[in-house]
Amino acid sequence: MGKLRQNKMVQQIDESKSNILINEQISKIINLINLGNFQDALMLGRSLERSSEKNPNTLSIMGMLNLKLGAYEDAVRYYRKVVKIRPNCALSNYNLANSLNSSGQQEAAISNYKKAIRNKRNYADAYYALGNVYNSVGNYKKAVRCYNEALRIQPESAVAHNNLGTALTKLGRQDEAIDSYYKATKVKPDYSQAYHNLAVILNICGKNEQAINICLKSIKINPSFVDAYYSLGLIFGALGRNEEAIQSFERGLKLAPDHIDANAGFFDACGKEVPGWHIPMMNDDPRNQAYKKALLTTITEDTQVLEIGAGSGLLAMLAAQSGTKKKITTCEMTPLIASVAKEIIELNGFTNSVEVLAKTSKDISIGEDLTERADLIVSEVISNEFLGEGVLDTVEDAKQRLLAPGGRMIPESGCIMINLVGGDAVGKKLYVGEVLGFNLEAFNKIKPRKITIDQQMNSVKLLTNDVVAFQFDFQKQDQFPREVKTLELKVQKAGKCFGIVQWVLLQLVDGITFENHPVEQVAESAWYPMFYPFYKPLSLTKNQIIRIQATHNRTSPNFKLIAIDGIPFH
Repeated sequence: MGKLRQNKMVQQIDESKSNILINEQISKIINLINLGNFQDALMLGRSLERSSEKNPNTLSIMGMLNLKLGAYEDAVRYYRKVVKIRPNCALSNYNLANSLNSSGQQEAAISNYKKAIRNKRNYADAYYALGNVYNSVGNYKKAVRCYNEALRIQPESAVAHNNLGTALTKLGRQDEAIDSYYKATKVKPDYSQAYHNLAVILNICGKNEQAINICLKSIKINPSFVDAYYSLGLIFGALGRNEEAIQSFERGLKLAPDHIDANAGFFDACGKEVPGWHIPMMNDDPRNQAYKKALLTTITEDTQVLEIGAGSGLLAMLAAQSGTKKKITTCEMTPLIASVAKEIIELNGFTNSVEVLAKTSKDISIGEDLTERADLIVSEVISNEFLGEGVLDTVEDAKQRLLAPGGRMIPESGCIMINLVGGDAVGKKLYVGEVLGFNLEAFNKIKPRKITIDQQMNSVKLLTNDVVAFQFDFQKQDQFPREVKTLELKVQKAGKCFGIVQWVLLQLVDGITFENHPVEQVAESAWYPMFYPFYKPLSLTKNQIIRIQATHNRTSPNFKLIAIDGIPFH
Protein backbone atom coordinates (compact mmCIF):
# COMPACT_ATOMS: atom_id res chain seq x y z
CA MET A 1 0.00 0.00 0.00
CA GLY A 2 1.38 3.39 -0.97
CA LYS A 3 2.31 5.80 1.80
CA LEU A 4 -0.10 8.50 0.54
CA ARG A 5 -3.05 6.08 0.46
CA GLN A 6 -2.14 4.83 3.90
CA ASN A 7 -2.10 8.37 5.30
CA LYS A 8 -5.49 9.05 3.70
CA MET A 9 -7.00 5.98 5.32
CA VAL A 10 -5.62 7.03 8.71
CA GLN A 11 -7.16 10.47 8.19
CA GLN A 12 -10.57 8.94 7.35
CA ILE A 13 -10.41 6.76 10.46
CA ASP A 14 -9.54 9.79 12.59
CA GLU A 15 -12.43 11.76 11.08
CA SER A 16 -14.78 8.87 11.71
CA LYS A 17 -13.71 8.71 15.36
CA SER A 18 -14.10 12.48 15.61
CA ASN A 19 -17.64 12.34 14.19
CA ILE A 20 -18.56 9.61 16.66
CA LEU A 21 -17.35 11.79 19.55
CA ILE A 22 -19.19 14.83 18.14
CA ASN A 23 -22.43 12.84 17.81
CA GLU A 24 -22.06 11.57 21.37
CA GLN A 25 -21.70 15.15 22.61
CA ILE A 26 -24.68 16.24 20.54
CA SER A 27 -26.77 13.45 22.06
CA LYS A 28 -25.83 14.69 25.53
CA ILE A 29 -26.80 18.26 24.57
CA ILE A 30 -30.17 17.08 23.21
CA ASN A 31 -30.85 15.16 26.44
CA LEU A 32 -30.06 18.27 28.48
CA ILE A 33 -32.39 20.35 26.29
CA ASN A 34 -35.18 17.80 26.71
CA LEU A 35 -34.66 18.00 30.48
CA GLY A 36 -34.90 21.81 30.31
CA ASN A 37 -31.30 22.20 31.47
CA PHE A 38 -30.42 24.86 28.90
CA GLN A 39 -27.45 26.40 30.71
CA ASP A 40 -25.53 23.11 30.97
CA ALA A 41 -26.49 22.37 27.37
CA LEU A 42 -25.09 25.76 26.35
CA MET A 43 -21.80 25.19 28.19
CA LEU A 44 -21.38 21.77 26.58
CA GLY A 45 -22.34 23.22 23.18
CA ARG A 46 -19.76 25.97 23.40
CA SER A 47 -17.10 23.43 24.35
CA LEU A 48 -18.07 21.31 21.35
CA GLU A 49 -18.05 24.36 19.08
CA ARG A 50 -14.43 25.16 20.00
CA SER A 51 -13.32 21.73 18.83
CA SER A 52 -15.58 21.37 15.77
CA GLU A 53 -16.66 24.86 14.74
CA LYS A 54 -17.10 23.90 11.07
CA ASN A 55 -19.02 20.70 11.67
CA PRO A 56 -22.59 21.16 10.35
CA ASN A 57 -24.06 18.95 13.08
CA THR A 58 -22.37 21.06 15.73
CA LEU A 59 -23.61 24.25 14.11
CA SER A 60 -27.13 22.81 13.85
CA ILE A 61 -27.31 21.87 17.52
CA MET A 62 -26.05 25.34 18.48
CA GLY A 63 -28.73 26.87 16.27
CA MET A 64 -31.41 24.73 17.91
CA LEU A 65 -30.13 25.55 21.39
CA ASN A 66 -30.14 29.30 20.76
CA LEU A 67 -33.62 29.04 19.28
CA LYS A 68 -34.78 27.33 22.49
CA LEU A 69 -33.11 30.07 24.56
CA GLY A 70 -34.81 32.82 22.57
CA ALA A 71 -31.49 34.07 21.18
CA TYR A 72 -32.97 34.28 17.69
CA GLU A 73 -30.24 36.33 16.02
CA ASP A 74 -27.60 33.84 17.22
CA ALA A 75 -29.77 30.98 15.97
CA VAL A 76 -29.95 32.66 12.55
CA ARG A 77 -26.16 33.06 12.50
CA TYR A 78 -25.55 29.35 13.20
CA TYR A 79 -28.17 28.10 10.74
CA ARG A 80 -26.81 30.38 8.01
CA LYS A 81 -23.46 28.63 8.42
CA VAL A 82 -25.18 25.24 8.14
CA VAL A 83 -26.99 26.28 4.95
CA LYS A 84 -23.73 27.56 3.48
CA ILE A 85 -22.26 24.07 3.98
CA ARG A 86 -25.49 22.26 2.98
CA PRO A 87 -27.30 24.63 0.58
CA ASN A 88 -29.61 21.93 -0.78
CA CYS A 89 -30.53 20.38 2.56
CA ALA A 90 -34.28 20.78 3.16
CA LEU A 91 -33.98 20.47 6.94
CA SER A 92 -31.21 23.07 7.15
CA ASN A 93 -33.24 25.60 5.16
CA TYR A 94 -36.30 24.79 7.26
CA ASN A 95 -34.39 25.38 10.51
CA LEU A 96 -32.99 28.65 9.17
CA ALA A 97 -36.49 29.74 8.17
CA ASN A 98 -37.78 28.97 11.69
CA SER A 99 -35.08 31.09 13.29
CA LEU A 100 -35.62 33.94 10.79
CA ASN A 101 -39.34 33.91 11.51
CA SER A 102 -38.71 33.96 15.27
CA SER A 103 -36.41 36.97 14.85
CA GLY A 104 -39.08 38.89 12.95
CA GLN A 105 -37.55 38.47 9.47
CA GLN A 106 -40.66 37.11 7.80
CA GLU A 107 -39.72 37.78 4.17
CA ALA A 108 -36.40 35.96 4.56
CA ALA A 109 -38.19 33.14 6.40
CA ILE A 110 -40.64 32.75 3.51
CA SER A 111 -37.73 32.48 1.06
CA ASN A 112 -36.04 29.73 3.08
CA TYR A 113 -39.24 27.76 3.63
CA LYS A 114 -39.66 27.77 -0.14
CA LYS A 115 -36.06 26.52 -0.57
CA ALA A 116 -36.80 23.71 1.89
CA ILE A 117 -39.87 22.73 -0.15
CA ARG A 118 -37.93 22.84 -3.42
CA ASN A 119 -35.43 20.38 -1.92
CA LYS A 120 -38.15 18.17 -0.43
CA ARG A 121 -41.38 18.37 -2.40
CA ASN A 122 -43.65 16.69 0.16
CA TYR A 123 -42.36 18.60 3.17
CA ALA A 124 -45.54 18.94 5.22
CA ASP A 125 -43.90 20.76 8.15
CA ALA A 126 -42.43 23.39 5.82
CA TYR A 127 -45.78 23.98 4.10
CA TYR A 128 -47.45 24.31 7.50
CA ALA A 129 -44.82 26.72 8.84
CA LEU A 130 -44.96 28.76 5.63
CA GLY A 131 -48.73 28.97 6.01
CA ASN A 132 -48.25 30.30 9.55
CA VAL A 133 -45.96 33.07 8.31
CA TYR A 134 -48.40 34.07 5.58
CA ASN A 135 -51.15 34.07 8.21
CA SER A 136 -49.11 36.34 10.49
CA VAL A 137 -48.42 38.90 7.73
CA GLY A 138 -52.04 38.94 6.55
CA ASN A 139 -51.61 37.06 3.27
CA TYR A 140 -54.46 34.68 4.01
CA LYS A 141 -54.95 33.37 0.46
CA LYS A 142 -51.39 32.07 0.32
CA ALA A 143 -51.76 30.74 3.87
CA VAL A 144 -54.77 28.70 2.75
CA ARG A 145 -52.83 27.22 -0.17
CA CYS A 146 -49.94 26.23 2.11
CA TYR A 147 -52.18 24.63 4.73
CA ASN A 148 -53.98 22.67 2.01
CA GLU A 149 -50.64 21.38 0.74
CA ALA A 150 -49.63 20.37 4.26
CA LEU A 151 -52.94 18.55 4.68
CA ARG A 152 -52.58 16.83 1.31
CA ILE A 153 -49.38 15.27 2.66
CA GLN A 154 -50.53 14.86 6.29
CA PRO A 155 -54.35 14.84 6.32
CA GLU A 156 -54.44 13.99 10.02
CA SER A 157 -52.71 17.20 11.15
CA ALA A 158 -55.09 18.81 13.64
CA VAL A 159 -53.06 22.03 13.91
CA ALA A 160 -53.07 22.46 10.13
CA HIS A 161 -56.88 22.05 10.03
CA ASN A 162 -57.20 24.58 12.86
CA ASN A 163 -54.91 27.19 11.32
CA LEU A 164 -56.57 26.70 7.94
CA GLY A 165 -59.83 27.57 9.68
CA THR A 166 -58.25 30.78 11.03
CA ALA A 167 -57.09 31.86 7.55
CA LEU A 168 -60.47 31.04 6.01
CA THR A 169 -62.18 33.07 8.73
CA LYS A 170 -60.03 36.08 7.85
CA LEU A 171 -61.10 35.70 4.23
CA GLY A 172 -64.77 35.63 5.21
CA ARG A 173 -65.19 32.02 4.11
CA GLN A 174 -67.10 31.04 7.25
CA ASP A 175 -68.62 27.77 6.10
CA GLU A 176 -65.24 26.40 5.02
CA ALA A 177 -63.68 27.64 8.26
CA ILE A 178 -66.33 25.85 10.31
CA ASP A 179 -65.62 22.65 8.37
CA SER A 180 -61.88 22.99 9.05
CA TYR A 181 -62.37 23.49 12.77
CA TYR A 182 -64.68 20.48 12.91
CA LYS A 183 -62.01 18.39 11.16
CA ALA A 184 -59.42 19.56 13.69
CA THR A 185 -61.61 18.42 16.59
CA LYS A 186 -62.32 15.10 14.87
CA VAL A 187 -58.59 14.40 14.46
CA LYS A 188 -57.87 15.59 18.00
CA PRO A 189 -60.98 15.36 20.23
CA ASP A 190 -59.27 17.15 23.13
CA TYR A 191 -58.19 20.16 21.02
CA SER A 192 -59.51 22.97 23.19
CA GLN A 193 -58.24 25.80 20.96
CA ALA A 194 -60.01 24.38 17.89
CA TYR A 195 -63.30 24.09 19.81
CA HIS A 196 -62.88 27.70 20.95
CA ASN A 197 -62.19 28.93 17.43
CA LEU A 198 -65.23 27.01 16.20
CA ALA A 199 -67.40 28.62 18.87
CA VAL A 200 -66.20 32.11 17.87
CA ILE A 201 -67.09 31.66 14.20
CA LEU A 202 -70.42 30.01 15.01
CA ASN A 203 -71.22 33.11 17.05
CA ILE A 204 -70.21 35.33 14.13
CA CYS A 205 -72.60 33.35 11.93
CA GLY A 206 -75.42 33.90 14.41
CA LYS A 207 -75.48 30.30 15.68
CA ASN A 208 -75.30 31.50 19.26
CA GLU A 209 -76.75 28.51 21.15
CA GLN A 210 -74.50 26.11 19.23
CA ALA A 211 -71.57 28.41 19.92
CA ILE A 212 -72.30 28.30 23.67
CA ASN A 213 -72.25 24.49 23.73
CA ILE A 214 -69.00 24.32 21.77
CA CYS A 215 -67.37 26.99 23.94
CA LEU A 216 -68.39 25.10 27.10
CA LYS A 217 -66.79 21.97 25.61
CA SER A 218 -63.55 23.92 25.10
CA ILE A 219 -63.65 24.98 28.75
CA LYS A 220 -64.41 21.43 29.90
CA ILE A 221 -61.28 20.20 28.10
CA ASN A 222 -59.19 23.08 29.46
CA PRO A 223 -60.73 24.71 32.55
CA SER A 224 -57.88 27.27 32.59
CA PHE A 225 -58.59 28.55 29.08
CA VAL A 226 -59.20 32.25 29.80
CA ASP A 227 -59.93 33.23 26.18
CA ALA A 228 -62.76 30.69 26.13
CA TYR A 229 -64.39 32.31 29.18
CA TYR A 230 -64.04 35.69 27.46
CA SER A 231 -65.63 34.43 24.25
CA LEU A 232 -68.42 32.76 26.20
CA GLY A 233 -69.10 36.10 27.90
CA LEU A 234 -69.33 37.83 24.52
CA ILE A 235 -71.78 35.21 23.23
CA PHE A 236 -73.99 35.57 26.30
CA GLY A 237 -73.81 39.36 25.87
CA ALA A 238 -74.91 39.07 22.24
CA LEU A 239 -77.96 37.12 23.44
CA GLY A 240 -78.77 39.74 26.06
CA ARG A 241 -77.92 37.31 28.87
CA ASN A 242 -75.92 39.93 30.73
CA GLU A 243 -75.69 38.20 34.13
CA GLU A 244 -74.26 35.05 32.54
CA ALA A 245 -71.84 37.23 30.56
CA ILE A 246 -70.58 38.84 33.76
CA GLN A 247 -70.16 35.42 35.38
CA SER A 248 -68.11 34.17 32.42
CA PHE A 249 -65.84 37.21 32.46
CA GLU A 250 -65.41 36.88 36.24
CA ARG A 251 -64.42 33.20 35.93
CA GLY A 252 -61.78 34.16 33.39
CA LEU A 253 -60.49 37.02 35.53
CA LYS A 254 -60.08 34.73 38.54
CA LEU A 255 -57.56 32.80 36.43
CA ALA A 256 -55.93 35.84 34.84
CA PRO A 257 -56.74 39.12 36.64
CA ASP A 258 -54.79 41.18 34.10
CA HIS A 259 -56.42 39.70 30.98
CA ILE A 260 -57.11 42.82 28.90
CA ASP A 261 -60.08 41.53 26.90
CA ALA A 262 -61.79 39.87 29.86
CA ASN A 263 -61.43 43.07 31.90
CA ALA A 264 -62.90 45.09 29.05
CA GLY A 265 -65.77 42.64 28.64
CA PHE A 266 -66.46 42.64 32.34
CA PHE A 267 -66.51 46.44 32.54
CA ASP A 268 -68.75 46.74 29.51
CA ALA A 269 -71.16 44.10 30.77
CA CYS A 270 -71.38 45.76 34.18
CA GLY A 271 -71.92 49.24 32.85
CA LYS A 272 -74.00 48.95 29.70
CA GLU A 273 -75.94 52.08 28.95
CA VAL A 274 -78.18 53.18 26.19
CA PRO A 275 -76.20 55.66 24.05
CA GLY A 276 -77.61 59.11 24.44
CA TRP A 277 -74.87 61.23 22.93
CA HIS A 278 -76.18 62.07 19.44
CA ILE A 279 -78.15 65.22 20.30
CA PRO A 280 -75.62 66.59 22.85
CA MET A 281 -72.85 66.12 20.29
CA MET A 282 -74.74 68.07 17.63
CA ASN A 283 -75.27 70.88 20.15
CA ASP A 284 -71.64 70.85 21.36
CA ASP A 285 -70.58 74.29 20.14
CA PRO A 286 -66.90 74.21 21.27
CA ARG A 287 -66.44 70.90 19.47
CA ASN A 288 -68.25 72.12 16.36
CA GLN A 289 -66.22 75.34 16.23
CA ALA A 290 -62.94 73.44 16.65
CA TYR A 291 -63.77 71.08 13.78
CA LYS A 292 -64.93 73.97 11.60
CA LYS A 293 -61.66 75.83 12.15
CA ALA A 294 -59.62 72.69 11.46
CA LEU A 295 -61.47 72.04 8.18
CA LEU A 296 -61.12 75.65 7.05
CA THR A 297 -57.36 75.60 7.63
CA THR A 298 -56.85 72.24 5.88
CA ILE A 299 -59.17 72.06 2.86
CA THR A 300 -58.26 73.61 -0.49
CA GLU A 301 -60.28 73.71 -3.71
CA ASP A 302 -58.87 70.39 -4.96
CA THR A 303 -59.04 68.45 -1.67
CA GLN A 304 -60.80 65.09 -1.90
CA VAL A 305 -62.59 64.66 1.45
CA LEU A 306 -63.97 61.51 3.05
CA GLU A 307 -65.89 61.73 6.31
CA ILE A 308 -66.28 58.59 8.42
CA GLY A 309 -69.43 58.55 10.55
CA ALA A 310 -71.91 60.93 8.96
CA GLY A 311 -74.27 61.31 11.91
CA SER A 312 -76.35 64.37 11.05
CA GLY A 313 -74.07 65.27 8.11
CA LEU A 314 -72.78 68.38 9.93
CA LEU A 315 -69.06 67.83 9.34
CA ALA A 316 -69.61 66.90 5.69
CA MET A 317 -71.50 70.15 5.14
CA LEU A 318 -68.78 72.12 6.96
CA ALA A 319 -66.22 70.47 4.67
CA ALA A 320 -68.28 71.44 1.62
CA GLN A 321 -68.33 75.03 2.89
CA SER A 322 -64.55 75.04 3.29
CA GLY A 323 -63.75 75.58 -0.39
CA THR A 324 -63.21 72.25 -2.10
CA LYS A 325 -64.67 71.86 -5.57
CA LYS A 326 -64.72 68.09 -5.29
CA LYS A 327 -67.74 66.21 -4.01
CA ILE A 328 -67.60 65.24 -0.34
CA THR A 329 -68.23 61.60 0.53
CA THR A 330 -69.54 60.67 3.95
CA CYS A 331 -70.42 57.19 5.20
CA GLU A 332 -72.73 56.03 7.97
CA MET A 333 -73.10 52.43 9.15
CA THR A 334 -76.66 52.80 10.51
CA PRO A 335 -79.14 52.92 7.60
CA LEU A 336 -81.71 55.00 9.50
CA ILE A 337 -79.13 57.64 10.46
CA ALA A 338 -77.80 57.67 6.89
CA SER A 339 -81.31 58.28 5.59
CA VAL A 340 -81.85 61.22 7.95
CA ALA A 341 -78.41 62.63 7.06
CA LYS A 342 -79.41 62.63 3.38
CA GLU A 343 -82.61 64.48 4.30
CA ILE A 344 -80.66 67.10 6.30
CA ILE A 345 -78.10 67.56 3.51
CA GLU A 346 -80.89 68.06 0.98
CA LEU A 347 -82.73 70.47 3.29
CA ASN A 348 -79.59 72.61 3.60
CA GLY A 349 -78.88 72.64 -0.13
CA PHE A 350 -75.79 70.40 -0.24
CA THR A 351 -77.13 67.50 -2.30
CA ASN A 352 -74.83 68.29 -5.22
CA SER A 353 -71.72 68.61 -3.07
CA VAL A 354 -72.18 65.82 -0.48
CA GLU A 355 -72.85 62.12 -1.06
CA VAL A 356 -73.98 59.87 1.79
CA LEU A 357 -73.06 56.16 1.71
CA ALA A 358 -75.09 53.85 3.97
CA LYS A 359 -72.16 51.63 4.86
CA THR A 360 -69.12 51.46 7.09
CA SER A 361 -65.78 52.83 5.94
CA LYS A 362 -64.47 49.26 5.89
CA ASP A 363 -67.02 48.45 3.16
CA ILE A 364 -65.97 51.38 0.96
CA SER A 365 -63.96 50.46 -2.11
CA ILE A 366 -61.90 52.66 -4.43
CA GLY A 367 -63.37 52.67 -7.92
CA GLU A 368 -66.86 51.76 -6.74
CA ASP A 369 -67.63 54.23 -3.93
CA LEU A 370 -64.72 56.62 -4.39
CA THR A 371 -63.09 57.52 -7.68
CA GLU A 372 -59.77 58.00 -5.90
CA ARG A 373 -58.21 57.88 -2.47
CA ALA A 374 -59.02 60.77 -0.17
CA ASP A 375 -56.61 63.63 0.48
CA LEU A 376 -58.31 64.24 3.83
CA ILE A 377 -60.18 61.86 6.10
CA VAL A 378 -62.17 63.47 8.88
CA SER A 379 -63.82 61.36 11.55
CA GLU A 380 -65.46 61.61 14.88
CA VAL A 381 -65.82 57.95 15.79
CA ILE A 382 -64.56 58.70 19.27
CA SER A 383 -66.42 57.97 22.49
CA ASN A 384 -66.05 59.68 25.84
CA GLU A 385 -63.61 56.91 26.74
CA PHE A 386 -61.97 57.50 23.33
CA LEU A 387 -61.95 53.90 22.04
CA GLY A 388 -65.54 52.74 22.41
CA GLU A 389 -66.60 53.28 18.78
CA GLY A 390 -63.75 51.27 17.27
CA VAL A 391 -61.68 54.29 16.23
CA LEU A 392 -58.39 52.36 16.07
CA ASP A 393 -59.72 49.69 13.71
CA THR A 394 -61.33 52.39 11.61
CA VAL A 395 -58.18 54.51 11.34
CA GLU A 396 -55.94 51.52 10.54
CA ASP A 397 -58.21 50.39 7.72
CA ALA A 398 -58.79 53.89 6.36
CA LYS A 399 -55.09 54.75 6.22
CA GLN A 400 -54.25 51.47 4.53
CA ARG A 401 -56.97 51.55 1.85
CA LEU A 402 -58.66 54.93 1.57
CA LEU A 403 -56.10 57.67 2.32
CA ALA A 404 -53.85 58.93 -0.46
CA PRO A 405 -50.06 58.98 0.14
CA GLY A 406 -49.26 62.13 2.07
CA GLY A 407 -52.93 62.59 2.98
CA ARG A 408 -54.16 64.18 6.21
CA MET A 409 -56.24 62.91 9.11
CA ILE A 410 -58.55 64.98 11.30
CA PRO A 411 -58.03 64.54 14.17
CA GLU A 412 -54.28 64.16 13.74
CA SER A 413 -53.82 62.60 17.16
CA GLY A 414 -55.52 62.02 20.47
CA CYS A 415 -54.77 61.26 24.10
CA ILE A 416 -56.56 59.49 26.91
CA MET A 417 -55.95 61.62 30.00
CA ILE A 418 -56.43 60.70 33.67
CA ASN A 419 -56.29 62.20 37.15
CA LEU A 420 -57.33 61.23 40.67
CA VAL A 421 -60.66 62.75 41.58
CA GLY A 422 -62.20 64.04 44.78
CA GLY A 423 -64.96 66.45 45.73
CA ASP A 424 -68.08 65.77 47.80
CA ALA A 425 -70.49 66.14 44.88
CA VAL A 426 -68.51 63.65 42.80
CA GLY A 427 -68.28 61.34 45.80
CA LYS A 428 -72.06 61.16 46.02
CA LYS A 429 -72.17 60.02 42.39
CA LEU A 430 -69.45 57.40 42.79
CA TYR A 431 -69.93 56.04 46.30
CA VAL A 432 -72.62 55.30 48.84
CA GLY A 433 -71.97 55.09 52.57
CA GLU A 434 -74.37 56.02 55.34
CA VAL A 435 -77.82 57.20 54.33
CA LEU A 436 -80.39 58.30 56.93
CA GLY A 437 -78.47 56.41 59.57
CA PHE A 438 -78.26 53.19 57.55
CA ASN A 439 -74.99 51.64 56.31
CA LEU A 440 -75.35 51.03 52.54
CA GLU A 441 -71.66 50.42 51.74
CA ALA A 442 -72.25 46.85 50.55
CA PHE A 443 -74.03 48.21 47.49
CA ASN A 444 -70.67 49.46 46.18
CA LYS A 445 -69.81 45.84 45.34
CA ILE A 446 -72.27 45.82 42.45
CA LYS A 447 -72.00 49.41 41.23
CA PRO A 448 -70.84 50.00 37.64
CA ARG A 449 -67.08 49.90 37.15
CA LYS A 450 -67.32 52.91 34.85
CA ILE A 451 -69.62 55.88 35.44
CA THR A 452 -70.36 58.90 33.25
CA ILE A 453 -71.10 62.10 35.13
CA ASP A 454 -72.66 65.20 33.60
CA GLN A 455 -70.03 67.90 33.11
CA GLN A 456 -72.10 70.39 35.07
CA MET A 457 -70.39 68.94 38.14
CA ASN A 458 -68.63 72.14 39.27
CA SER A 459 -67.12 70.78 42.45
CA VAL A 460 -64.72 68.28 40.86
CA LYS A 461 -61.42 68.27 42.76
CA LEU A 462 -58.34 66.92 40.97
CA LEU A 463 -55.67 65.60 43.30
CA THR A 464 -52.67 65.15 40.96
CA ASN A 465 -51.29 66.69 37.79
CA ASP A 466 -52.99 65.61 34.58
CA VAL A 467 -51.38 62.44 33.15
CA VAL A 468 -51.35 61.09 29.59
CA ALA A 469 -52.43 57.46 29.90
CA PHE A 470 -52.34 56.59 26.18
CA GLN A 471 -51.46 58.55 23.05
CA PHE A 472 -52.51 57.73 19.47
CA ASP A 473 -50.91 59.51 16.50
CA PHE A 474 -53.37 59.00 13.64
CA GLN A 475 -51.20 60.93 11.21
CA LYS A 476 -47.95 59.00 11.77
CA GLN A 477 -48.97 55.60 13.15
CA ASP A 478 -50.38 52.84 10.95
CA GLN A 479 -50.95 50.26 13.69
CA PHE A 480 -52.22 50.60 17.27
CA PRO A 481 -51.44 47.54 19.40
CA ARG A 482 -53.02 46.78 22.75
CA GLU A 483 -51.14 48.24 25.70
CA VAL A 484 -50.49 47.56 29.36
CA LYS A 485 -48.55 50.06 31.45
CA THR A 486 -48.06 51.24 35.01
CA LEU A 487 -48.58 54.94 35.72
CA GLU A 488 -47.30 56.81 38.78
CA LEU A 489 -49.28 59.79 40.02
CA LYS A 490 -47.96 62.07 42.77
CA VAL A 491 -50.65 63.54 45.00
CA GLN A 492 -50.59 67.34 44.80
CA LYS A 493 -53.67 68.04 46.91
CA ALA A 494 -54.56 66.10 50.05
CA GLY A 495 -58.10 64.92 50.43
CA LYS A 496 -60.60 62.16 49.97
CA CYS A 497 -60.23 60.34 46.65
CA PHE A 498 -63.15 58.48 45.11
CA GLY A 499 -61.50 57.12 41.99
CA ILE A 500 -59.98 57.99 38.63
CA VAL A 501 -61.37 60.47 36.13
CA GLN A 502 -60.58 60.03 32.44
CA TRP A 503 -61.16 62.37 29.53
CA VAL A 504 -60.17 63.01 25.90
CA LEU A 505 -57.68 65.45 24.39
CA LEU A 506 -57.74 65.77 20.58
CA GLN A 507 -55.34 67.59 18.30
CA LEU A 508 -57.46 68.19 15.21
CA VAL A 509 -54.66 69.92 13.31
CA ASP A 510 -51.55 71.70 14.48
CA GLY A 511 -52.59 74.42 16.92
CA ILE A 512 -56.27 73.41 17.11
CA THR A 513 -57.25 71.16 19.98
CA PHE A 514 -60.38 70.01 21.74
CA GLU A 515 -60.50 68.70 25.30
CA ASN A 516 -63.35 67.75 27.61
CA HIS A 517 -61.28 68.47 30.70
CA PRO A 518 -63.37 67.77 33.84
CA VAL A 519 -62.48 71.15 35.38
CA GLU A 520 -61.00 73.49 32.78
CA GLN A 521 -63.54 72.91 30.00
CA VAL A 522 -66.03 75.64 30.82
CA ALA A 523 -68.75 74.76 28.35
CA GLU A 524 -70.50 71.44 28.60
CA SER A 525 -69.11 68.83 26.21
CA ALA A 526 -70.97 65.96 24.58
CA TRP A 527 -68.07 63.79 25.62
CA TYR A 528 -68.52 63.58 29.36
CA PRO A 529 -65.58 62.51 31.50
CA MET A 530 -65.51 58.87 32.58
CA PHE A 531 -65.07 57.92 36.21
CA TYR A 532 -63.58 54.69 37.50
CA PRO A 533 -64.68 54.56 41.14
CA PHE A 534 -62.72 52.75 43.83
CA TYR A 535 -64.58 50.26 45.97
CA LYS A 536 -64.16 52.63 48.89
CA PRO A 537 -62.85 56.20 49.24
CA LEU A 538 -59.18 56.76 50.05
CA SER A 539 -57.78 59.47 52.29
CA LEU A 540 -54.67 60.73 50.50
CA THR A 541 -51.93 63.02 51.74
CA LYS A 542 -49.71 65.30 49.69
CA ASN A 543 -46.72 63.68 47.91
CA GLN A 544 -48.06 60.14 48.18
CA ILE A 545 -47.24 58.04 45.08
CA ILE A 546 -50.20 56.25 43.56
CA ARG A 547 -49.57 53.47 41.04
CA ILE A 548 -52.27 52.77 38.48
CA GLN A 549 -52.38 49.88 36.02
CA ALA A 550 -53.61 51.24 32.69
CA THR A 551 -54.71 48.90 29.91
CA HIS A 552 -56.53 49.13 26.64
CA ASN A 553 -57.61 46.33 24.30
CA ARG A 554 -58.12 48.72 21.33
CA THR A 555 -61.82 49.08 22.12
CA SER A 556 -61.86 50.11 25.77
CA PRO A 557 -59.43 51.57 28.33
CA ASN A 558 -59.40 50.39 31.91
CA PHE A 559 -57.65 51.58 35.04
CA LYS A 560 -56.96 49.83 38.31
CA LEU A 561 -55.33 51.01 41.54
CA ILE A 562 -52.44 48.65 42.33
CA ALA A 563 -50.27 50.37 44.99
CA ILE A 564 -50.01 53.33 47.37
CA ASP A 565 -46.45 54.38 48.27
CA GLY A 566 -45.18 51.03 47.04
CA ILE A 567 -47.63 49.01 49.18
CA PRO A 568 -49.88 46.78 47.03
CA PHE A 569 -53.55 47.69 47.18
CA HIS A 570 -56.14 44.93 47.34
